[in-house]
Amino acid sequence: MSTWKQTTEGLYKAVLLYTIGGIASSVFAYLGGLGKTAAGINALMGNGGSAFGIWDILGIVAAVAIIYGYWKFFTGLKDFKNQVNPADAPYIQKISTCTIIMMVATVLAVIPVVGLLGGIANLVAWIILLLAYNSLKKSATFPATARQGASKLFLAMILDIVGIVIGIIPVIGGITKAILAIIAFIFVLQGWKAISLSEEPAA
Repeated sequence: MSTWKQTTEGLYKAVLLYTIGGIASSVFAYLGGLGKTAAGINALMGNGGSAFGIWDILGIVAAVAIIYGYWKFFTGLKDFKNQVNPADAPYIQKISTCTIIMMVATVLAVIPVVGLLGGIANLVAWIILLLAYNSLKKSATFPATARQGASKLFLAMILDIVGIVIGIIPVIGGITKAILAIIAFIFVLQGWKAISLSEEPAA
């Protein structure tokens, strides 16, 4: 089994991979939307147009990167659950369960028609993560630096959920959601970095 440092550093790298993959996926989806609009205009003008382009392919590549990052995170959590104090293990298990949900949501998101189910699954996972990180940030047995990291992760989940709600508002919703997503992204990286720098807890 890996050491505490190896496990937490691996978790941080996995988070880095799936969050960057998520950003890339959003960018590719946006550019793909613009491409489809242009293709639709060309089709109306009789110039033809492809419904599936390079941005769709890159979107699938990004989705694969996200799933791989989630998988590395999930496998790392199995070691992490055995390394934390037993009192904190149930919260790590909740994070592990949410990781599986988010992997499934990522797959659903790239499938036409059922994509909405992916969004709902992600929202459920975020709420469970919110509760898990809230418990870890208040835990007396989780290392002090790791608790600070859990606080950052808790804030990131709050911002993500607020962003989803505000994103419904026309015009300003999309911009506000994007800004909150960027801040949440920074908090997630800071949170797991803090956990990776923490000392192994006493048994």
